[in-house]
Amino acid sequence: MRYLALAGLLSLAACAPVAGTVTTSTAATTTSTTSDVTTTVATTEGPARCVEDLEFLESGQVARIDQPTSDASILGLISWDGNGGCERFHLEFDTNEGAPATTPPSVTVEFLDSGQILRINLDLERTVLTDQLVETTLVDRLYVVRALGGGLFVDLHLATPSQARATVRNSPAGLTVELQMGIMPFAGAATTSDQAVVLEPAPGSETDTTVEVRGYTRTFEATVLVIATSGGKAVAEATTQAADWVETWGEFRTSIEVPPGPTSLFVGEESPEDGALAGAIVEITAR
Repeated sequence: MRYLALAGLLSLAACAPVAGTVTTSTAATTTSTTSDVTTTVATTEGPARCVEDLEFLESGQVARIDQPTSDASILGLISWDGNGGCERFHLEFDTNEGAPATTPPSVTVEFLDSGQILRINLDLERTVLTDQLVETTLVDRLYVVRALGGGLFVDLHLATPSQARATVRNSPAGLTVELQMGIMPFAGAATTSDQAVVLEPAPGSETDTTVEVRGYTRTFEATVLVIATSGGKAVAEATTQAADWVETWGEFRTSIEVPPGPTSLFVGEESPEDGALAGAIVEITAR
């Protein structure tokens, strides 16, 4: 029954349209609610340019800010302004009591190797956010993820190649990440669904027969199921545990052995109620 469900899921994935709408707004203030959290986003008219007072980077580590002490314990509101030209993402930090923190936590901002994701690593353990649809010119969506090694990170999934820089502030504690258009094409892409975000392998990539699979999920009891199919038949299966599923997304890493040739990788969960499969599907070629 599991593999019949997977065959149906593969068929639906092949027919599904590709999401990717870019919205341009004039001066306005909009309010949206996701994951029981209300975010207010101010948009500006036209593509304003970022002030050239700090270097922008397009790959590797953008910023590392070490804090010897901090009263920040919780990632609070994330808001943004601008649409194209110069986009600013503002992260706010709270204390254990829920009051605004005075000093930010230690922060590292870096581009992942694919270039499609800008990751903000935070020395925090709690968050009031899980994910948010953004749909500006430069950013499609953001996810808040508990890392396997502890702490949280925020992944900005970019809609177009971008450059970035970051600064922190005190009293109240905050982090601002500025983005402007870049020129380096993406080297890979993430595969997303409501239950899983697969960062590796990238769709259409060539891999070894030992396939490294990593990303983050929100699956039942943090159990991540990986099923490889080839020629319409299941050829391998693996399970692993993600770092979270209750409060936010949880990072996972695992590997699976597949035969040479075209392979479909399902990453997600099996319903404990009816055995239905839900997740993301990545098409690869093993060699």
